[in-house]
Amino acid sequence: MMGMKTNLFANEEDIQWDEEWDVVVAGSGFAGSAALCQAIDLGAKTLMIDKMPVLGGNSAINGGAFSIVGSPQQKERGIEDSYELYVKDIFKAGLGLNQRELVEVIAKNGFEAYKFTTERGVFYRNNLGHFGGHSVPRTIWPAINSGGKITLPLQAYAKKNGGTIRTRVILDDLIFDKSGKKVIGIKVRENYKFSYDPMSNEEDNKTGTTKYYKIKGGVIMATGGFAYDVNFRQKVDPKLTPDLDCTNHYGATGYALRMMMKNNIKTRDLGWVQLGPWGSPDEKGFGISPVFAIPAFAYGVMVDARTGKRFVNELADRKIRADAILKIHENPDGSLTHPVVFCDSVGATGTRKENVYRGIHKKVIRKFDTLKELADFYKIPYDGLKKTVDDYNKYVENGKDEEMNKPFFKLRGKTPNISKPPYYAFRAIPKVHHTMGGVVIDTEARVYGKDDKAIEGLFAAGEAVGGPHGASRLGSCAVPDCLVFGRIAAKSAVKLLKQRV
Repeated sequence: MMGMKTNLFANEEDIQWDEEWDVVVAGSGFAGSAALCQAIDLGAKTLMIDKMPVLGGNSAINGGAFSIVGSPQQKERGIEDSYELYVKDIFKAGLGLNQRELVEVIAKNGFEAYKFTTERGVFYRNNLGHFGGHSVPRTIWPAINSGGKITLPLQAYAKKNGGTIRTRVILDDLIFDKSGKKVIGIKVRENYKFSYDPMSNEEDNKTGTTKYYKIKGGVIMATGGFAYDVNFRQKVDPKLTPDLDCTNHYGATGYALRMMMKNNIKTRDLGWVQLGPWGSPDEKGFGISPVFAIPAFAYGVMVDARTGKRFVNELADRKIRADAILKIHENPDGSLTHPVVFCDSVGATGTRKENVYRGIHKKVIRKFDTLKELADFYKIPYDGLKKTVDDYNKYVENGKDEEMNKPFFKLRGKTPNISKPPYYAFRAIPKVHHTMGGVVIDTEARVYGKDDKAIEGLFAAGEAVGGPHGASRLGSCAVPDCLVFGRIAAKSAVKLLKQRV
């Protein structure tokens, strides 16, 4: 049988196909779920595969934060926003390295993606958040702070309307026609058993049964990023050592990306890996701290525990905050100091009570009746902390942060200061969160080879793609990116299907 090894091509008649599909989606997160629904709506016989035993990937465990321009939540609160401002914010966070045409597509189609999900069973709360790096509040959430409340309804819709979803199926290779320019199928292994050892090499895992799927329209790579692939991420950035914690699920490896690279597919920005500044050393993985950090950063302060002083704009973009934390993190004697983020009882109402209670129960979030108790617990100089809070409250009263230039926004009609106990706090540490690099696509989600030509039948969306986010992703922009380009990839694949028939 020809074409079963990378960079070998096949005469279609020589291949003994096990199954035939119009469209195959690899990956079951936001991008994959949106692509599956869109392809089904367009009448394509569509299969979604995921190598893991459960669906959703990082999308299912993240906070579900979704930034768009023109949401009902913005309109109700009279927030003035624009596509141009959204694009400007994304470019600022990305240090100008972003692929502009992709960013503009995300900005202009985010609201349509929002409607697409609501029409397929996703419910969004009447809450509006202001994430770091955004000029105005534009972030919304599903029913609870979980991306699973987006992926699960989409997958349920897909199954109800004829879609097929399979777990424990890993995509091993692309099968090209004899010209080497058209993808006509894929090689997979069914009944794959994923290894949960983050130091293992997935190429060494030979479990599962090999099958060959013929694809009449296209394959959509929605395979996500590689933040949990310790060996690979350290190759692209030696600073990302194994001791750094990660917010991702175990399946966030570079296996699919490396497979595409072996097939001479073009990549970009692989060295840009984002650290989330809202992680906590008091819990593993994503945890509860990022959810509480949303109001704590917006309505409170982050201080250096050695001095009690602020050291960065709490609503700066993720890279700025993470870099600032790491700069003060290590003491001259090699010991570590974690900054403390806190707000008062009013600021804490910026998230659900359940989130605060969960954090307290896990001893990640701490509750204090006085600032003195907070200072004593974290060994912060009280005089320095008290002055920081007094100064901050004056800035709020005057409407201008003279120290860090942090923007102030109202919560239920009033801008909170830090004056109403109890106070809620957590220790912060950056964690490996998002990989900006991936394969190169165009505005139709077509994947490009190293010859700078689009590969027929191959599409990609979501974190598998490099370009939209440049050097650092702006918080809550992953969901619109995935949903928008997942839909576009499906439309492009079905369009090709009709051309091929």
